[in-house]
Amino acid sequence: MKAVLKWLKKHKKLCIFLVIAVILAILIGKFVSSVQETAATMMNMLNRQETAAIERRSLVESVSATGSVVSAGSKSVTAEVTGVKSLSVPVEVGDMVAEGDLLCLLDSADLEESLANSELSLSVSQRRTQLDLDSAQRSLNEAGISVQVDMSRMEEQVASALKTYEEARETMNRAGSSYGSANDNSTKIRKALEGYQEELSRVHQQINETVSGGDAPSDDRAALEAEAQRLEQLIAEYQMKYSTAQETERSLKTVYDQAVTAVNNAYDAYERQLQSQEDTIRNGSSTLLSRQDNVTSSRLNASTSGMTDQQQIDRYQEQIAACTVTAPISGVVTAVNLETGDSYNGGAIVTIEDISNYEVTVEIDEYDISKIKTGQKVVIKTNGTGDLELEGEVISIAPRATAGSGVTYTVKTSIDTPCDDLRLDMTAKLSIIISSKEDVLTVPYAAVQTAEDGSFYVEVVDENSAVISGEPGNGPGGDMPGAAAPADGEKPDGEGRPTTAAMPGALPTRRIPVTKGIESDYYVEIFGEGIVEGLEVIVPVDNSLDNLNELMLQMGPMGGV
Repeated sequence: MKAVLKWLKKHKKLCIFLVIAVILAILIGKFVSSVQETAATMMNMLNRQETAAIERRSLVESVSATGSVVSAGSKSVTAEVTGVKSLSVPVEVGDMVAEGDLLCLLDSADLEESLANSELSLSVSQRRTQLDLDSAQRSLNEAGISVQVDMSRMEEQVASALKTYEEARETMNRAGSSYGSANDNSTKIRKALEGYQEELSRVHQQINETVSGGDAPSDDRAALEAEAQRLEQLIAEYQMKYSTAQETERSLKTVYDQAVTAVNNAYDAYERQLQSQEDTIRNGSSTLLSRQDNVTSSRLNASTSGMTDQQQIDRYQEQIAACTVTAPISGVVTAVNLETGDSYNGGAIVTIEDISNYEVTVEIDEYDISKIKTGQKVVIKTNGTGDLELEGEVISIAPRATAGSGVTYTVKTSIDTPCDDLRLDMTAKLSIIISSKEDVLTVPYAAVQTAEDGSFYVEVVDENSAVISGEPGNGPGGDMPGAAAPADGEKPDGEGRPTTAAMPGALPTRRIPVTKGIESDYYVEIFGEGIVEGLEVIVPVDNSLDNLNELMLQMGPMGGV
């Protein structure tokens, strides 16, 4: 024993080195074992195959967004007057006000004085223009009377001239009738005289024939001479009658000609009277129009002369009324920007928010805005109301993008569920319902894969084939060892995620082409030939570098080293 201790003391450094070597050997052995175990675990995790069953469920396609609760009605109250002092501001931030309540009283003394001066100026102007109007109206009335008298006088003169003309025509007609009768009588006497003369000439011819023949009885000759004597007496008588008839005819023709002249003169006089009447009417109308224009001009002057004053009066009255500022809506006062004694020079005096109705404003990305329509239902949650789901609907969509980074559009939604816990500016999380379906066949969104030609398919677990061992190239895992299928009756967990299988071999699968329908945040509707409820489909696992890092963090330090 002493010899051993003596040897240890003599070879102390060697002993320490040996101890250290033994410890290192033990640690290295454990490290190698841990690395091998960790590598195996990582390979199993990387090559695991997640599956999910095709199930029937109700899907809701929605667009999610986060915004803030705002008032459905907000008013920044201003006054239509500036440069006046505030006499009273009887409200403070947080006060509840009703529509019509006094918010601010401004000093209107200077405005009231200006109003009185304008009203006096308007009164004087109106009196002056009224006098001008009255004078023009009197002149018009007088002209109207004068024109009426002239027209009446001219009507009498025209009527008199017409009467004279008509009487002359009657006289002419009578003279013409007498002249015609005398002419007829003279013609009748002339024809009778000519007849007697022709008969006398025939009797003389017979007498001459009797004398030349010498053998005519004396009685016949005496008879012819007696006839000739009678005819001569008649001719002498008718010559006197014809001479008298011609004299009478000439006399009546003279009377007739004079009557015709009188008719022409009377007609000319009547025409002149008519022309004079037209001139009187024209002159009278011109005079009346001129006087009427004067009246119209005076009325226009009366209506416009005080216009400036009246406009100024109206303006002053509006400004005086504006000095009493009242609440346009009911709500809570959220800002007061004017104090008693301050000079008001424009801008919002008080801001009122209507807290009886709330809205939510959110920004929707350009990729989703085309899905949003007014009237769509909305589910709303806020941090202040916890898990309570409030109902609402889309009420407006901005036509243009919001200025700033990215392309987003402001969307407003109503809050239709009454809730006393809501407050302005609360953070609200929205789900805008795009569409929904009941009782449709669904799989997790990641289970639907895209083929080279862009079509969609799912990998269905083929229960009729044997499980392929983990040889290179077999199953979806490629060169990596496969994973086991889920146990009998195993379903996705409570969160809707598929169960992870962990067997050495990959699951045999077959592709089924599918068409996608409605999509939710995690599930998607599928349909196609061979797609039935209960089929197990592969859900590809994310083997990216980020996922590897996550696995490393989950496993922790290797082997505890």
